[in-house]
Amino acid sequence: MKKYRFLLLTILFWKVSVSTFAQLPSSATGIWKRTGMTSVDINGTASDDNASMVKAMPCSKNITYTFKADGSILTSVPDECGAMKKAIESMNGDGKCTMTGNKVVVTSSKLPPATYQVEFKGNTMIWFFDYAANPKTLNPGGKSKSLTIVYTKI
Repeated sequence: MKKYRFLLLTILFWKVSVSTFAQLPSSATGIWKRTGMTSVDINGTASDDNASMVKAMPCSKNITYTFKADGSILTSVPDECGAMKKAIESMNGDGKCTMTGNKVVVTSSKLPPATYQVEFKGNTMIWFFDYAANPKTLNPGGKSKSLTIVYTKI
């Protein structure tokens, strides 16, 4: 009986430690810049959202994202973004992420949890978001199918 109790406690501790103390792997930690963002609508039409964002707000090309080993995310917006600096940084202020296998879950007090598939290619990290797999995420008119974000490590 003691062996079973020990086994159950060991399994319980393992599950708690994996969920509570989950950290990002070293491949994901560091300072990254978003270098691509493409959305695909339900009809299969792709849009270069990164180009649109840079055209509308040129300073956005200089925003960096620091992914820390503890899962916290720090967004650094350049001063050249003016009034948008404070708004963008505060929007992303309490984001946390945990990674298991090739999936990363991002949580924030301002948005529902979002699950992305992640792929690494050299100094590039690619996040793929499937709207159908994340039904609580805002999708006006249900028109978006997926979003791919490309980060380059700096």
